[in-house]
Amino acid sequence: MEIADKWIQLGYTAKLVLRIVGILEATYYYRKNKASQKPRVYHGGRPIPGYSLSKDGQPVSDEQIKEWLSELIADEESAYGYRKLTVCLRRDHQLVINKKKVYRLLIEEEL
Repeated sequence: MEIADKWIQLGYTAKLVLRIVGILEATYYYRKNKASQKPRVYHGGRPIPGYSLSKDGQPVSDEQIKEWLSELIADEESAYGYRKLTVCLRRDHQLVINKKKVYRLLIEEEL
């Protein structure tokens, strides 16, 4: 890759250099684009355990979310299930959170 980059920077066409080196164009550009990307925060498809993200990308701890859930349930008109609580968290606290995670947190807190 580095040899190909050197010759391409000298002015030779990428197609010619890659044919001589024996690298497919798709492979070259895929690796070039992949190297320029930032590393992902996620691992294995799930965000960092113990946190959720707000809409602006800031992490919010599960403990804070559990507090908000307790406050929502403590209200006098607390005829809420986990789905409605999820909607409230999304609306009131601008969280990006799944209903399954809300259900899991409610189970942990025995609410």
